[in-house]
Amino acid sequence: MNLLAEDDYYDILGVNKSASQDEIKRAYRKLAKKYHPDRNPDSTAEERLKKINEAYDVLSDPEKRANYDRYGAADFQGINMNGFGSIFDEIFKGFGGFGSGFQQRSGPKRGENLRISINLSFEEAFFGAEKEIAFERRIACETCKGSGAAPGTSPVRCKTCGGRGQVMRSMGGFMTVSQTCPHCQGLGEVIETPCKHCKGTGLQTERLEVKIPIPAGVEDGMGQRIRGHGNAGPRGGPHGDLIVMFNVEPHEKFVRRGLHVYLEQDIPFSVAVLGGEVEVPTMHGASKMKIKAGTEGGTVLRMKGKGVHADDGRKGDQLVRVNIHIPEKLSKAQKEYLGEFGEVFG
Repeated sequence: MNLLAEDDYYDILGVNKSASQDEIKRAYRKLAKKYHPDRNPDSTAEERLKKINEAYDVLSDPEKRANYDRYGAADFQGINMNGFGSIFDEIFKGFGGFGSGFQQRSGPKRGENLRISINLSFEEAFFGAEKEIAFERRIACETCKGSGAAPGTSPVRCKTCGGRGQVMRSMGGFMTVSQTCPHCQGLGEVIETPCKHCKGTGLQTERLEVKIPIPAGVEDGMGQRIRGHGNAGPRGGPHGDLIVMFNVEPHEKFVRRGLHVYLEQDIPFSVAVLGGEVEVPTMHGASKMKIKAGTEGGTVLRMKGKGVHADDGRKGDQLVRVNIHIPEKLSKAQKEYLGEFGEVFG
């Protein structure tokens, strides 16, 4: 979901534009706790949390934050700002030579993000874990050091754009806009003698194995971003990110919803009638659960703190739906007792 233009990422997180990364992280954690659906029953909490996540995604990334500070939210809504600088340049040139400063050669492009999926057991997602993952990504060519040019040669200035990476296009009258140079793809340079190892791409494939921490409480379909572990950009461009998506396997007894755990548990008929305690399995080990006298089948009982213990300190509960176990075969004495019970209580 994209934020509307009037939404300000700093206002959403409640920080100043000069806020440090630590201040932004603390503000995000506080708001994420406040508006998490498990803790906030308000119908707007989920929508608010989406905006908080989007704001943090931008402001926690120095490159994205710099672009946002310069161009605003439009840069993240698919609006291409290229060309507006050239319009301003052309207009201001007639008024003393002022320019907007947009008309510069494009810098090295950031590499693409990679996305992989890994399977987690119910226990790994519940308690957290460390997983070793292996994947292939594109890195700078070892032979040409990412330049794309054969050793002993160098890229040369693009003749089409004069090294600017942009070419001008007339829109009629006095207005002109700049576009990415089609010959050098905005790099301002072209390779006349390509590197034989990478065929001029400046990239080669690497197999990488890394260990990643899985925080306690992740759910099926969630993802984790590992910055700088994606593909390298062309001509020495920075690496993109690695997005790891989680597929959580179901448990034979427990079902998770957020931080809470749900369980179906049989209890003896006598305990349901008279009350008492029964031993109930939890993800933290077997625990005693109190049963009030007269408990009916289908009643849901809460075991505080027996759910997920998230890394940020939040704790969920275990909710147990009790089913009353009625024995199929009764002894003569048991039948007599039940008969007397029925006569007394109707």
